[in-house]
Amino acid sequence: MTAVPDGYGTTVTIGEFGRLARLSARALRLYEARGLLVPAAVDPRSNYRLYRLDQLDRARRIALLREAGMPLAEIAHLIDLDGDGCAHAVQQWWRGVEAQHQARRTLVPYLLAALAGRRPTMYEVHTREVAEQKVLTVQRRLTVGELDAFQAQALAQLRQHLRDSSATVAGAHLAVFHGPVDDDSDGPLEVCLPFTGLVEPAGELTVRMEPAHTEAYVTVPRRSFDYPQIMAAYDAVGAWLVSNNAVCTASCREVYLRDPSSAGPDDPVADVAFPYRPA
Repeated sequence: MTAVPDGYGTTVTIGEFGRLARLSARALRLYEARGLLVPAAVDPRSNYRLYRLDQLDRARRIALLREAGMPLAEIAHLIDLDGDGCAHAVQQWWRGVEAQHQARRTLVPYLLAALAGRRPTMYEVHTREVAEQKVLTVQRRLTVGELDAFQAQALAQLRQHLRDSSATVAGAHLAVFHGPVDDDSDGPLEVCLPFTGLVEPAGELTVRMEPAHTEAYVTVPRRSFDYPQIMAAYDAVGAWLVSNNAVCTASCREVYLRDPSSAGPDDPVADVAFPYRPA
């Protein structure tokens, strides 16, 4: 064991700790920066990072989770749980990973056809007139992994504020995408709930008028609703706009018909819609 300065107890340098944990110094510095594995001490004279041997178990658990593909942000949520709690959290995360892989697997035939220039017709595009409506809204910048949790929280918050204001929900809620929301882009996303009555803004909740417009839309069943399968619906409406020489006039949106969590595979859950006008 490499000797270290007095006063730090049974510790080893970052190099030796990395060899014992089978981790590079770069990885250890990254875990330190994220607060996942902080050195026991830093020698003020040499600036050497020193680790206790009893930190090896934590280091190895982090390494195993990373080898399984878990993001560092997810590891931060569960690394301090007890054994059973951590195992349960990992199982929950892995079920989500498998669901994402299944979603991508079902999208591959569509992707291959699109890349080959044979974009299949998966949806029938319709048009409709939408009247002006007053909406209570909340907006957030987020990536696709945060979508479901934010939408559930936002909708509950909007409904509660309408109840507190003695206002009435007047239609299906909307998720308006003012920019792309995926693994690399963060929107923002605006959740809107139409209402009648008198409502004052509160905190991050705002009130605005959603203008009357014409929109092109497709209806998406539950089996095709999750990301990335739902992108085929957006592609279908986008292709329709191009082929009909139409101009998109506002942000695309999802108009919810029912709660996806309680829908069967073939139940319609949302319309993917684009406001437009003829060119």
